[in-house]
Amino acid sequence: MSDLNISKTSMTHQPVTCENCNLDNLCMPKGLDRQQIGGLALLVNRNNIRHRGEAIYHAGSPFRGMIALRSGSAKLVSFDQQGNEFVVAFILPGEIVGFDGLAKQLHNCTATALETVNYCHLPSHKIEQLAHNTPSLVHVLLQRSCNELDSQVQKMLINRHSAEKRVANFILNISERLRVRGYSEFEFRLSMSREEIGNHLGIAHETVSRIIQLFQTRQIIEVKSKQLRIIDKKELFNFLQLIH
Repeated sequence: MSDLNISKTSMTHQPVTCENCNLDNLCMPKGLDRQQIGGLALLVNRNNIRHRGEAIYHAGSPFRGMIALRSGSAKLVSFDQQGNEFVVAFILPGEIVGFDGLAKQLHNCTATALETVNYCHLPSHKIEQLAHNTPSLVHVLLQRSCNELDSQVQKMLINRHSAEKRVANFILNISERLRVRGYSEFEFRLSMSREEIGNHLGIAHETVSRIIQLFQTRQIIEVKSKQLRIIDKKELFNFLQLIH
């Protein structure tokens, strides 16, 4: 059973670096050769810890650099002029945050831990140095930035559909992201609340609870507390296709 609190690092006492991290094919080193990864490893600050509810960085604060989660999960939130919170994204191990501060050198969002997280930090003042020594890193960061944009476009398209389709797509999205990270795609812990899921999907948390109960009644999923088990993934896909 997947638990996002669990770090998938080696059980030996060998220090985890960019060279031996098992998330290197998902994180910043993806697309770099061994020598370039070695240069990156010298600049990255590892084993930064935040506990549930603690901010990794705040909206309006100076750009801190790129943050790559090694374990745990976080949410990226934005605020309107009245201070209302909007959940932009949920971040899983191997995923990177910080792009919201890259253009204006000020963070537009707040990144907050949903549970205890361990993350790597590439400070902003070292990005220019690394980009100079490793030009291909610019391509890697640009690619990641484009992926973020694609994700937001996909979210906008999904949010034009029914609430049932939004919740089904959300479950499948988390399942797939966990699968590529080596976790179980069928059993996992949802570290976010119903309110946070509803906020992210643009529906009331009561609606999220109702739809999850509907999926359980149809024996598509099973939920106990925050533990979710996909009973019939094919049926979940079929349900997703049937909803207009």
